Amino acid sequence: MPSFEHEIELGVSADAMWAAFKDQNTILPKLMPEAIASIEVVEGEGAIGSTRVIKFGPLSPDGGHVKEKLLSIDIESHTIVSEEVEGGHLVQFGFTKWVQTLKLISTGENTSKLHITAEFEGGSEESIAKSNEVTKHGLTGTFKALEQYVKSSA
Repeated sequence: MPSFEHEIELGVSADAMWAAFKDQNTILPKLMPEAIASIEVVEGEGAIGSTRVIKFGPLSPDGGHVKEKLLSIDIESHTIVSEEVEGGHLVQFGFTKWVQTLKLISTGENTSKLHITAEFEGGSEESIAKSNEVTKHGLTGTFKALEQYVKSSA
């Protein structure tokens, strides 16, 4: 299965960033309203098996949304796995599957890196290349904004 991989260096501890992950549904639309209009849990209570809908803001070419199902959370290793079940990469790039893993790794007392991987199916060579570019840019912007939020809240 094809995959996507990206790392983002962060100037905050893995523990501090992990704490912000817990509140990202509320924080990100406030930090980035042009990119993320809203994030709402539509099934479950945020635990494994829950589903959330992220509605994109005006920066998204077609507005749009993505519905994600939470597949696993490992608190000890700071890892979250989710699968897109509607919208997002499935619509924008023609994929039939997109499963994403976010893993925070401590690199120092006040530094960490976010390792992002995704396994996907479908899409053309052109859509895969475009997806990689758009995804790297979008995730870097999102998590750098969250990093700044963590720094300003410390």
